[in-house]
Amino acid sequence: MQCCPLDVGYVEGAAAMRLAVPCSSSNDGPFPRRRPMHVKPMIACAGLLAGVLVVLSQSAVQAAPTRYEAENSPAVCSGTIDSNWSGYSGSGFCNGPNSTGGYAQFTVNASAAGTATLGVRFANGTTTARPANLLVNGSTVQTPSFEGTGAWSTWVTKTLSVSVRAGSNTIRFDPTTANGLPNIDYLDVETGGSPPAGGLPSSFQWRSSGPLIAPKSDATHNIRAVKDPSVVYHNGRYHVFASTTNNNGAYSMVYLNFTDWSQAGAAQHHYLDQTAIGAGYKAAPHVFYFAPQQRWYLVFQTGDNAAYSTTTDISNPQSWTAPQRFYPNGMPQIIRDNIGSGYWVDFWVICDSVRCYLFSSDDNGHLYRSETTVANFPNGMTNTVIAMQDANRFRLFEAPNVYKVAGSNTYLLIHEAIGSDGKRYFRSWTAPAITGPWSALADTEANPFARANNVTFDGTPWTRDISHGEMIRSGTDQTMTISACNLRYVYQGMDPGATDPYNFLPWRLGLLTQTNSTC
Repeated sequence: MQCCPLDVGYVEGAAAMRLAVPCSSSNDGPFPRRRPMHVKPMIACAGLLAGVLVVLSQSAVQAAPTRYEAENSPAVCSGTIDSNWSGYSGSGFCNGPNSTGGYAQFTVNASAAGTATLGVRFANGTTTARPANLLVNGSTVQTPSFEGTGAWSTWVTKTLSVSVRAGSNTIRFDPTTANGLPNIDYLDVETGGSPPAGGLPSSFQWRSSGPLIAPKSDATHNIRAVKDPSVVYHNGRYHVFASTTNNNGAYSMVYLNFTDWSQAGAAQHHYLDQTAIGAGYKAAPHVFYFAPQQRWYLVFQTGDNAAYSTTTDISNPQSWTAPQRFYPNGMPQIIRDNIGSGYWVDFWVICDSVRCYLFSSDDNGHLYRSETTVANFPNGMTNTVIAMQDANRFRLFEAPNVYKVAGSNTYLLIHEAIGSDGKRYFRSWTAPAITGPWSALADTEANPFARANNVTFDGTPWTRDISHGEMIRSGTDQTMTISACNLRYVYQGMDPGATDPYNFLPWRLGLLTQTNSTC
């Protein structure tokens, strides 16, 4: 999120000091801000594993699966039908070419529109995962990643959930790297089912890790805090992007990766101000793979606009492009009219099959939404509206996340609030579309999405703030899909005794794991 760096002239956000909210996290109030004096106050600061349902409720199964062998028409294999590895079903398997142009496609039938459960049997005898776009009727809905199976004769089945229409549907896997697809044996399809019975509960319970990611200084970065995490799981590794603040209170961004959360603390920190992203205020990253362009996007705030950089290799921090702005004409007028003494912060992108939406907050009780078409993304963000508002600015403060719940027509919105005790927490809503309408799910201090009162810690709690973070998604792409089963949320917390000004608070990153899954 949040506040601007201190490498130009600043004044304290005095309005924040007058607000009647208890403060226990900072001696400057619950959300003091610093802003550059030369900027107008209103804009001063601103995988087959994708969609995997590990446990499928029996209530979701309403018909026996239909098997579609990769070697039999109407299936199409752009490579060869081979039989040189044992263990396959039928008379062979699809061995696609080692290129991005190869694909495997199945034509499946559904008696009615609804959810289809896919079981894809494949083998990958290499140690490198082979990601692919999963297209349903021509639209990319997920970006699966076929992990190594140990040998070409070792076959595994992964389960996903997609929406299909009544009648004929095409299910297609397009590789995204020159390694191509794994060998694909068959596709099992169950149609006519409803979404898994294990959906989102009406209240949540979590267990928190201790601090997993802490500041790491080097010769040119004297880091005080790590915060605002964004995370994707890709090619067998977690890729984490975050904001940092230094001992002068200035913001920048950092990248690290690791294979398991037990390794997070030892991971190397790569500071993105040493890349084409450049120095100066950059914060609150949000990373995702935009499948239509086969390109990674890193979205972040610059203090006066939403910006993005792109790459084709998320694991190479030096490969990010120089930043571009989403809003070439600056802050939309509707935000200028409503932001008051707040700050334009925390940008979030999510797309459906037709449109991409850019959400943002203003620390003044408003959630904004702009849109463009998938074909035109990232250009043309327009039609900015107030998607949600609250007369109490603390109840709808900042850090919005919007997700698609796999196997359903449900979207989940969570948004950070400041509680009556001055501590940060998350509220939540659901809707049938990205544009709403939003209905309250767990949205109060007594029944929050995530707050200190529904989080269990081992030993003494290391934080009382559950603040800006991101869900570990089922996939990596622009649909922001999550499984409702066993949610995990990476968040920022801090020592409850910290009394520093906001830009100097000692944030660390931890991991919440849901303990009351309905799956």
